[in-house]
Amino acid sequence: MARALLEPVAAGQTRFRMQGLSPDARGIAVGREALVVFESIDRLVSFLGAYSEEGSLDDLLPSTTLERGRRGSVGSALLLRCEASDGYALDRLARLAGATRSQLYVGAGSVFARYRESRAPFGYDLAVPLTELLAEAGQGADPQRGTGLTAEEVAVVDVDFVSVFRSVDRIDPVDLIQRLELRSVALPLEGIAVDPELCGLRDMALVLVAPGVADRVLGYLWRKNVAMAGIRVTLSEDRQASLLLRLRSPQGRLLDVLRPIPGVELLAPVSPRAAVEIGYAHPIHLASASSCLPGDEMYLFRGRAGRVERIDGAPRFVDGRFLVHTEVHLREAEFEVEAVELRDPGRLEVQLQLRPSSRPREPRATLVAWKDVELLRKLIYLIPPSALAAARLVPLSAGLLVLAGAARRAEGSSLAVGTLVPLGARLVEVAPGVLVPDGYELWPRLRPKLIRELLELGGEDRAVFLTPEDDPIHIPAARMTPLDAAAVGTLDSSEAELVEPAQPALEPGVIENQRLGRFALWGFRSGEEPDPPARS
Repeated sequence: MARALLEPVAAGQTRFRMQGLSPDARGIAVGREALVVFESIDRLVSFLGAYSEEGSLDDLLPSTTLERGRRGSVGSALLLRCEASDGYALDRLARLAGATRSQLYVGAGSVFARYRESRAPFGYDLAVPLTELLAEAGQGADPQRGTGLTAEEVAVVDVDFVSVFRSVDRIDPVDLIQRLELRSVALPLEGIAVDPELCGLRDMALVLVAPGVADRVLGYLWRKNVAMAGIRVTLSEDRQASLLLRLRSPQGRLLDVLRPIPGVELLAPVSPRAAVEIGYAHPIHLASASSCLPGDEMYLFRGRAGRVERIDGAPRFVDGRFLVHTEVHLREAEFEVEAVELRDPGRLEVQLQLRPSSRPREPRATLVAWKDVELLRKLIYLIPPSALAAARLVPLSAGLLVLAGAARRAEGSSLAVGTLVPLGARLVEVAPGVLVPDGYELWPRLRPKLIRELLELGGEDRAVFLTPEDDPIHIPAARMTPLDAAAVGTLDSSEAELVEPAQPALEPGVIENQRLGRFALWGFRSGEEPDPPARS
């Protein structure tokens, strides 16, 4: 006679042999996790479908992991693990698992025990120690492994047997639900007009029309005065865009006419972001599984095509009257319009010139006379490194032109060399790369981009108005020298003089072992200290 591996939990029992079990408010033995063992995938799909009809899969899937486990060499099973520490939630899982010929276990980690039933209303606990059970199952031979279970193994203990499953691979529950094949369902023999609500088309219907018949279907619906809206969508395997129509409260007779047309598919909305072709049903109630349809996409489940179409974003339907193909005829004019005689007005040209301006601008360059070069050398030591590296130097006959680059202050505003050098004539920027004397501006005021085009500037080239009376000079980027490289000369270095060390090498040390008393540090003296005088 086989011995029982589990024993019923008594009312009010608070201590258990199996770790991970604890009593809930009703005294039922529950664990931190629940494990449902399915022998085949069809039982798993039936369980998920039944759960979606009673509750929301959005509450179950976030903590759910699905694994394919192998039980030695005798077969495999699907293991669904989820968080369930509430006895009422576990009762629902146990009832649905029993209806799909599966079994629910509770526990935590890698060991689970059978959940309660009529013979044990408060649940089950281990009748023998766990190590003994696993030793009988061939998992406790190595004492260093503890229970003998690896991270990929899980043990389920039933009333009269122990099964150890080894995880082979993991399955994404959301991906599994999206890949499920639709089931065929029977439609009324008399047609959809008998009971549109049975097909889910009483309030709204979606019509997916192939590109070849889209214009004919639109024309038929327009002649029947059907209130419709539509949008063009490009499906995964089509080159041309198909037509997706939305019909509000459609007539059943109209749907019976559309359904047999080749290239026309009727879809019933099952959730705000999913629709299923009529005559088919998804194994999962998608209205309670919004987490299975991630993102903002809309999903069209096509039964006859055997595909799931994803439409980017929520479709914004356009009124059907703007989709119908119509011919536009223009009425001929009843009066004659005389031709306008155009004349060449010639080129309207104005002279670009400088005029005084009171608008303050930050100096972006300075023209230092040759007599002040020595002062400029001394000021270089005061310029911040970032501003010095960004500045450029151009030698001209009128003096040294110092062009400012942009460096950054601590608070984030720009600091230019033109602001730091109090020498020469300051120049301001009226357009990118266009410099004029401080206190002047270009007249007429043109767009900065147009000014560069008129001066034929490209890249990092500059145009400089040295004085208000002179024409601008063009300075190419290749003629600009970095200020730091031009100001600092070559650094000379000398060879280091090496000398031999004057101190002699250390002599080998001597180790002396002495017997130490109980208080070894008392009276310890180094070899250099003299002996204390002897007492008389």
